[in-house]
Amino acid sequence: MSQSGARQWRVECDCLPVVAEARDTQHWERMHSQVSKANAGHFVSEDRLAADLNEDELRERHEQADGTLVVCNVCGTLKEVAG
Repeated sequence: MSQSGARQWRVECDCLPVVAEARDTQHWERMHSQVSKANAGHFVSEDRLAADLNEDELRERHEQADGTLVVCNVCGTLKEVAG
């Protein structure tokens, strides 16, 4: 097992609607892992992204982001959050 050591964020994500409907609080929040330049390769090699990005493309997205890039730990959606 490998670990990215990524910081975890609780961010809204529309994955798993059945789980969201069953919750009383935090209906749509899912844990997301922060993507850094250092751990970008991990997300690609471990196939943790829903988008078809290679390591260079992910690092380029990181450099262009105004906020922080995170990946949903459940569905693999790549998002930018204010940070």
